[in-house]
Amino acid sequence: MTTIYAVSLMDEGLFEHIRPQALQLLPEAARHKISQFVRSDDAQRSFWGELLSRYLMTRETGTEFPDQAFTTGSKGKPFHEGFNGKYFNISHSGAWVVVAVSDTIVGVDVEKIKKVPEGVAVRFFSMPENEMLQHAENETEKADIFFTLWTLKESFLKATGKGLTKSLGSFSVQRSGQGRYILSGDPEAEGYFLKNYHFYEGYKLSACSMTDDFGSEVTEIDKSVLLNPAGIPYL
Repeated sequence: MTTIYAVSLMDEGLFEHIRPQALQLLPEAARHKISQFVRSDDAQRSFWGELLSRYLMTRETGTEFPDQAFTTGSKGKPFHEGFNGKYFNISHSGAWVVVAVSDTIVGVDVEKIKKVPEGVAVRFFSMPENEMLQHAENETEKADIFFTLWTLKESFLKATGKGLTKSLGSFSVQRSGQGRYILSGDPEAEGYFLKNYHFYEGYKLSACSMTDDFGSEVTEIDKSVLLNPAGIPYL
């Protein structure tokens, strides 16, 4: 089964106040990675991604997670081969960090909805996907369609571990009815399943896995649960 978990960012000033103590919850490699970020919000997204993933994988496998920092850039993903029979993937955008946990390889992508960037769909989307955009009745619907397609496509690329080294236009996302989507136009898409989740207003969230068994909704994790091992007050 594939399950999606989410945690929201906290006030920047509050994060900086608890940051020295909170970072002690992570191994040295992860602390070093987070220290490289110039912007506080980027550091916070990385922190919650590391902390939430380690919490979930330890809970799922019953084994403490390795100390190395995760690789989550556009060309890689953490532990692509899995860990003790479990797989996970991290994404973040705006005020949210999400983690997908599955019994098989998995990708997840969350995006804050904004104005559709001109020319991006023409360059990176397939012809059927661009036709879906052209039938949008207004800019709001166009953005909704664009970021639904974008997160679905990104989740597939992250599941395969190829990131943007694989062309976004080399495959298509198509509606299959009842709010579901399928991949077409690429033999590498065989055996993958997609799900677009209902998430907070202003965001789109999608996941891709090699099982069609997805949780019905996103589970939000309270920050106190993650910070509790160090007894850190945050309210």
